[in-house]
Amino acid sequence: MLSTKTREHIRRRLARTGPRFAALGAGAFTLGASLLFIHNTMRIVEITDTQGASGTVITCATNVNDLILQAGITVPAAQDELRITESDGEDRIHVMRAFTVPVTVDGQTLNLVTADETVAQLLQAAGIQVGENDIVEPALDTPLQEGDAITIRRVAFEDYTVEETVPIETEYQYSSLYYRDTDYEQTLQAGSEGLDRVQYRDVYVDGEWTETRELGHETITAMEPAILKCYGEGAPVSIFTGPEVVDGVPSEGVAEIYTGQRSTGYSASLTAKGASGQRLTYGTVAVNPNVIPYGTLLYITSDDGRFVYGYAYAADTGTAMMTGHAFIDLYYETYDEAVANAVIPVTVYVIDEETAARYEETNDALREADLADHHG
Repeated sequence: MLSTKTREHIRRRLARTGPRFAALGAGAFTLGASLLFIHNTMRIVEITDTQGASGTVITCATNVNDLILQAGITVPAAQDELRITESDGEDRIHVMRAFTVPVTVDGQTLNLVTADETVAQLLQAAGIQVGENDIVEPALDTPLQEGDAITIRRVAFEDYTVEETVPIETEYQYSSLYYRDTDYEQTLQAGSEGLDRVQYRDVYVDGEWTETRELGHETITAMEPAILKCYGEGAPVSIFTGPEVVDGVPSEGVAEIYTGQRSTGYSASLTAKGASGQRLTYGTVAVNPNVIPYGTLLYITSDDGRFVYGYAYAADTGTAMMTGHAFIDLYYETYDEAVANAVIPVTVYVIDEETAARYEETNDALREADLADHHG
């Protein structure tokens, strides 16, 4: 237990040092509060602009212009724009410097100022209307950059309808029928002009014509082509088909070959039938049925290859074949054709039944179509 003297000594000591400690505590509190205030108000700010300037400041300033000056960057002009963001506790200020964009439209060039806009936004702000068909370069959704220029070309249309004559076209049917007179041409159809109603659109860009587009086409009177029959080397006279011909010879199905045979030509009325009962058309021939049965598929060509009658069916007979004066008589649609192609040395290839059967359906259809077109 402390003596009375000791306790008195401590009391006097505290009386002398107490105010000093109180002053020290108050100072420490004030210093801590100041440091806390500075910590809460100081900021790191990164500042850049579209011209490449940049700087970073640690500051308590809140005025944007003051911050930009502290970073050593030119203060924004009235038409400049600011983009302020915060990320990871650091503020960022980006100054979008305004620049001039020349806009050429309606025969004049306007110098418009922008900082951060697309073509469409700049034109809208300037009150420049863009039509649906107008041509804008660069495109409306393009972000603008310094150095860009905008061109607007006005597009207008003029629609009209005209009636146009369709000239006669010429179609050629090739046949070795005229091998003795290769320059001869037979007119099967004279042809006639047609008449069309056509809708056009003229396109004008900035008042000048650039192109004409066809919008619609209506036939008033159909054009009928001129059809000419003329010589074609190796082109068959017959309408029928069969195995592929290679170097003038059927590639398959040849059962027998008769070379150096005498052929003649004949014609008949459009309604005539052969001895087999089959209607006659290009590709039906008369034979001796004792040598070549009716219905046999043949391939007939001249010995020199200049004349090709083609695939044909044995469908008729005649005295010359029965007496041996001719091996085969080739049917033609006209008497003149028969005379022009009388007596030709030919090679006759007989196609076997199995091969011929593969082409029977196709040839029946060709026969019916030809009879409908030419024989009624």
